[in-house]
Amino acid sequence: MEWHGVEIEVQIPCAEGQTHPVRLRCTGWGKFEVVYNPCEELLGEVFARMARCTHYLHEEFPEAFRKDTDLKRRLVKALRAAGAPAMPALIQALGDDWSDVRRAAAEALGKLGDPQAVPALIRALGDDWSDDVRRAAAEALAKIGTPAVPALLQALGDNRDWRSLYVRAAAAKALGKLGDPQAVPALIQALGDDWSDVRRAAAEALVKIGTPAVPALIQALGDWNKYVRRAAAKALGKLGDPQAVPALIQALGDDWYDVRRAAAKALGKLGDPRAVPALIRALGDGWYDVRRAAAEALVKIGTPAVPALIQALGDRYSDVRRAAAEALGAIGDPRAVPALSVWAHAGEDTTRNALQAPGHPALNLTQAVAQLAAQGAWGVLIRALPSETVREAVVRLGASAVPALIQALGDSDGDVRRAAAWALGAIGDPQAVPHLIQRLEDSKGWVREAAAEALGAIGDPQAVPALIHASVDWYPEVRAAICWALGELGDPQAIPRLKKMLKSRYSTVSAAAQRAIQQINARSACGSQS
Repeated sequence: MEWHGVEIEVQIPCAEGQTHPVRLRCTGWGKFEVVYNPCEELLGEVFARMARCTHYLHEEFPEAFRKDTDLKRRLVKALRAAGAPAMPALIQALGDDWSDVRRAAAEALGKLGDPQAVPALIRALGDDWSDDVRRAAAEALAKIGTPAVPALLQALGDNRDWRSLYVRAAAAKALGKLGDPQAVPALIQALGDDWSDVRRAAAEALVKIGTPAVPALIQALGDWNKYVRRAAAKALGKLGDPQAVPALIQALGDDWYDVRRAAAKALGKLGDPRAVPALIRALGDGWYDVRRAAAEALVKIGTPAVPALIQALGDRYSDVRRAAAEALGAIGDPRAVPALSVWAHAGEDTTRNALQAPGHPALNLTQAVAQLAAQGAWGVLIRALPSETVREAVVRLGASAVPALIQALGDSDGDVRRAAAWALGAIGDPQAVPHLIQRLEDSKGWVREAAAEALGAIGDPQAVPALIHASVDWYPEVRAAICWALGELGDPQAIPRLKKMLKSRYSTVSAAAQRAIQQINARSACGSQS
C-alpha cells in the first residue's frame, strides 16, 4: 500500500496576532503539505494566498519546525504509530539537530523492530553529544534482535577515531541485552579495549549472556592482556559458575596484583570451600588490596574456612595472622576462641578485636593453651612462643609439649627457634638434648646462645663434648652461655678449654669461664669428700 504520510495539527500565526490550527501532512522528515487551512474556507483560495498564515507556512514554518522540539517529538510519535511505511522518515529523524528528537526516533525504530533500521541505528551508537541517544540506539538494536548481531559485532571492532569508543561501548551493551552466545568471542576481545567504558560494557554483556560465556571467560584468565584477565575474573565472580573455581584459584598467582584481587573477590562470591587453601596463602600477598580481598572472600565462604583460618594464626607472617584473625572475628565461630585467646594474651590487638566482634570472651591463657594442645593445634602455640607469657604456659604442659618444641627448633623464624630452646631447657627433658646440640650450629647467634643455656639447664653430660667444640663461637654472648652451661654440667674435662677462655678479651666471657671453673672444682671437691 502506498504511504501518503502522517497528519499532525499545528497552531499557525495569522492576522492581528491571532493563531489558528492548520492540519499538515508529513511525507518525510521536515517535508510537509497543507491538508486543511481554515482561512481558505473563510477567504477563498485566492485571498488565502495573501493571508499571514499562508506566508508563514511557506516562508517561516521550515525554520520554526527546526527549532520546535515539542512538535518534532509529536511528529515522531505519529510516525511510530504509522508503522513500517514511516521508517524512512524516522531514520532521517536520527540525524536531527536536537538530541531529544534523535533519542525519540531511536526509541520509535526499536519499537518498530525492522532490520532495515540497523545501519542507521549503528551510526547512532556513535552519537557525539548524547549518552541518551546512544543508549536508546543500543536498546533499539537489542529489540530488533538477532538480525542486528552481525552489525553490532562489526561495530564492536570499530576503531576509526575517538568517537568510535562510544560505538564500541554501546554495541557491547546492545549485545549484552541480546544475550546471543555468538557474540562471546568478540566481547572477550573487547575486554582488552583501550577505553575503560568499553571494557566495562563488554564485561557486563558477558555476564548477561551467562553460562554460555563461562568457558571463554575461563580461557580469558590466561590472556596476555592484564585488563582482559581482570575483567574475566570479575565477570566469572558475577556469573557464579563453580566450573570457574580451579581457574580462579590459579589466577590468585597472576603477575598483576589487580588480577589476583579480582580472582579473590570472585572466589568469595562463588563461596566454594575448594578455594580456602589458596585464599589462605593469598593472605600473605605483597599487596594489601589482595590480602584484604582474600580475607573478605574467606569470610564469605564462612564456616568451611574456619579450620584453615585457625591454622593461619600460626603463620610466620604477621600480616597473614592479622588478616586471619579479622576474618575469624567476622565469621564468629567459637572454635577459633582458644587460638585467638592465645594471641590476645601475647599482646596482638587484632585478635582482641576479633574476640570482641562476635562477643566471645577470651579464655585464660592456661585454658587456651591446654585446649589447643589437646586439639593438636601446635602451629599457633609455636608461632606465639616468643611471647614470654605464652612460653611459660607451654612449659607448664611438661613432657607433652616436648615433641612439638623439638620440631620448632627447625622453624624458619629464629625467634621461634630461640623460644623453643628456652622452653625445652625449662622443661628439662633429656630427649631434647641431641636436637639442642644441633642448634649449637644455628645460623643465628641468639639461637646458639639459647641452645647452650638449655643444655646447661637440662644437665645431661652427653652435651659436654658438643659444648666444648662450640666454645670457639665468634659471638661472645654464645661463648659466655657455653661457659655457664659447662659450669652447670660440672664435668672436669671442660676445664682445659675454660682456662683458655679466661684469656678472652671480652670480660663477660672470661668472667663466665672463671665461674664455671669454680663450679666444677666445687662439685669435684664435694664428690671427693663424699
